[in-house]
Amino acid sequence: MQHVTNTKELFATAQTKPAQAPLPEIQWHRTKSDPTRAWLRLNEATIPATAPVRQPVDADTQAALDLLRSRLLRQMRQTGIRKLALTSPTHGCGTTTLATRLALGLASQIDLKVMLLDLNLRKPELSNQFAITGITARQTALTGTRREFDSSAVRVGHNLALSLFTQPEPRAAEALGTLRARALINQLEREFEPDLMLFDLPPTLACDDMVAAADLYDAALLVARADHSTSDQIDRAERLISEQKPCLGVVVNACRFGVAYDRHH
Repeated sequence: MQHVTNTKELFATAQTKPAQAPLPEIQWHRTKSDPTRAWLRLNEATIPATAPVRQPVDADTQAALDLLRSRLLRQMRQTGIRKLALTSPTHGCGTTTLATRLALGLASQIDLKVMLLDLNLRKPELSNQFAITGITARQTALTGTRREFDSSAVRVGHNLALSLFTQPEPRAAEALGTLRARALINQLEREFEPDLMLFDLPPTLACDDMVAAADLYDAALLVARADHSTSDQIDRAERLISEQKPCLGVVVNACRFGVAYDRHH
């Protein structure tokens, strides 16, 4: 054994040692996704004529919804936003209703693939709006895998996917904030390649779910109600959203001028 008697000799000895071979590079093999096959894998469903989302609205409201859809789509294309959360300051503002109408309006453009996911896990309501039966009642796909997502999702037509739940999840924030939830959303993006993903989330001021889910969406749209939301509630909710992700604007329901869309720069 060679004895090194001082630091200088130790340093010189280390320099004369042969360099170790670099570690082999890890090759990640990822199967190329086939989005057409992925969409066809989802069970096809038909929205009943009696479903709330199928009920007609007056001409002014429909015109406002169409304008909102077109302006929102244009803004998302310009900014590269693909995952949009819809929330409200408090309960009773019509977030779920707007989410369903917006999803149907976007899916009416045949070149778009749209996903609408119910992330209001404490009080899931999308299944009631669409009145689609046969959905597997589970805790939430966000705590599971892609196979479990498939069991909670249906396809309407060729380009609208709905992820619906029928049972509330009391530990919603914990489920939305997990790395598994983020990994699942990323996997859905890779596998299905949707043009837009819409997330129906609970009220911003009612719980911490909106903050917990911030890693799942790119931007948010705030839905208020003229005869229900106060200016203070709207300001507080918008400020809280902006601390996490961009707030694209405020939609005001039950306004005597119809549905209003206010874009923020």
